[in-house]
Amino acid sequence: MRIRYAVAGSPVEHSLSPALFALTVAHLEKAGLEMKVEELDLIDTKDVMSPMAWAWVQKGIPSDKKEHPLYGDFSSESISKLIGFARSAILQVEAADIDHVPHLETLFNQEGEHLRKRRGEIETWISITSPLKHLLNTRSGIHALDGCLENGAVNQLRWDGINWYAVGTDGFGLVSIAQHFGFDFDLDGIDSPLLCMVGGGGSARSCAASWAESGGKIWPIKGRRDLGTRGSWKNAIIADEEVVGHLGMRLFVDFDTEAGKPSKSMHTIADIQISASYSSEKVARVVEHEGARIQLDGRWLLAAQHLQAWSRIYSPEFAHLLPGLGLTMTRLIALEKLINSS
Repeated sequence: MRIRYAVAGSPVEHSLSPALFALTVAHLEKAGLEMKVEELDLIDTKDVMSPMAWAWVQKGIPSDKKEHPLYGDFSSESISKLIGFARSAILQVEAADIDHVPHLETLFNQEGEHLRKRRGEIETWISITSPLKHLLNTRSGIHALDGCLENGAVNQLRWDGINWYAVGTDGFGLVSIAQHFGFDFDLDGIDSPLLCMVGGGGSARSCAASWAESGGKIWPIKGRRDLGTRGSWKNAIIADEEVVGHLGMRLFVDFDTEAGKPSKSMHTIADIQISASYSSEKVARVVEHEGARIQLDGRWLLAAQHLQAWSRIYSPEFAHLLPGLGLTMTRLIALEKLINSS
């Protein structure tokens, strides 16, 4: 399998997606798959055509960006070095930290309908971040594997040399995290999981759609952009006056947080608060406890949606070989330490 991988949006300098990509490649190599990373890049842009043009060109458009502190100059030598660090992290970490698996490990196996029919000789996979997620629509000539185009919430693209495919994995990732930390979506009514959410951008819409589809309720809190009540999540929304009487576990996330600048304050209404953003700077812990409440670093959202991307669009036929969420988080911290100490 020969892959070109990029992260596109603005800003992207803080992105840890290439590190997660390298970890997943190294994990699948250990499972017996042959994988070659042909190219890797960070594309800082506010134009969604830029990453698509990068995909169309067999060898990416030359970049004059400065050397990245984590990934070097994106040459073949730098890519090999990153994959090497990822292999070392996997050898170091065979089991997840106990704080990263509070219940059972979360795996990302998908049903048969997600299996891909065709694979290109060289494929291009692109992680899309703000402000590009809403710039593609149903008239863009892209095959959507879910409702991401209607919701303006595309965050993964795949080009197989003939066709474009898209999916929105932010929401699937958030639901995976909630389940990982004990939320039960089989409960209904006032006992169902409650998403307390600020914002109405692409990530927020993706999370609202997946949360509603899973059976949870949503309390939209006013922010810079309203979530709106006309999406697929409309029947899951509860009014302000209903929140006090809702008994289900609560997860709070503020999608108005600036990229690269994670939120630290704990919202008192929630069992779990997760930051919608993260910094690539060193963190002491990615799970913090305040009494019965838990605060999660934004790396959790990144890791969960990244694994969902491999499972749903990148390589669904090998979803059963993917690492679990808790194990991936433990390995990510180990990989960051290896890179920063080199």
